[in-house]
Amino acid sequence: MSAEILRDRLAQRACRGIFSKTTDPAFVEAVGTAGMDFVILDREHGPITLETLHNHVRAAQAGGCSAIVRVPELSAHAIGAALDSGAAGVQVPGVTSATAAQRAVDAARFHPHGSRGVCRFVRAASYGHQDKATYFQTENQKLLILQVEGREGVEDLDAILAVPGFDVLFIGPYDLSQSVGKPGEIDAPEVQSLIQKIAERVHDSGRTLGVFTDQSDQIAELEHLGFRYIAYSVDVHIYSSALRDLTPDARNHQ
Repeated sequence: MSAEILRDRLAQRACRGIFSKTTDPAFVEAVGTAGMDFVILDREHGPITLETLHNHVRAAQAGGCSAIVRVPELSAHAIGAALDSGAAGVQVPGVTSATAAQRAVDAARFHPHGSRGVCRFVRAASYGHQDKATYFQTENQKLLILQVEGREGVEDLDAILAVPGFDVLFIGPYDLSQSVGKPGEIDAPEVQSLIQKIAERVHDSGRTLGVFTDQSDQIAELEHLGFRYIAYSVDVHIYSSALRDLTPDARNHQ
């Protein structure tokens, strides 16, 4: 699925996806055939190499969902390499300030909107066969998702939201829990208060709001609250959980 299709869907309704940490493209393709809107190929906390990434992007496209790459860090090289793969967008962790947000935009966009490194002989440009003008125009329409993490990012949120050129502001509850001194306690009042505070300000800015959840019974409520880009759990965990449901003595294997 192209960036344009996912962008249009996000404008109309909530979209659902999952994180992927597998190295098997069949799992990625299955995300699309199952009807999900997007899959986040995780290079921050997953084992995906650039070579594997290219095959995963192909698999997502074959399955009919949008491939979003979460890069390992906020760097021009990582962002450019992810987009060169032909992915529909890139998700950037560690955005703690407006300066960081602007760096991400610069790395993801070509002139006049940024300073992304240029190479037409990449998969995203059909290995040099796509019309030049079309390539630069369509690449500047790829989705850019920024993860605001920790109290520092929340404190600079208004300035981050004022930076032009990105599409989705993504909330990571686990990173927020770490920042308030309660790692993993995503239901803690301090964490939930920060999520609500961020959500209200993002809504007021007109930006699209994204979030992670590992509780499937929360998805409908998140959609009701206005979250449009909802990432549910991780492929390997979903698979493992399904097997545990079939294993009466699963607790003995922990």
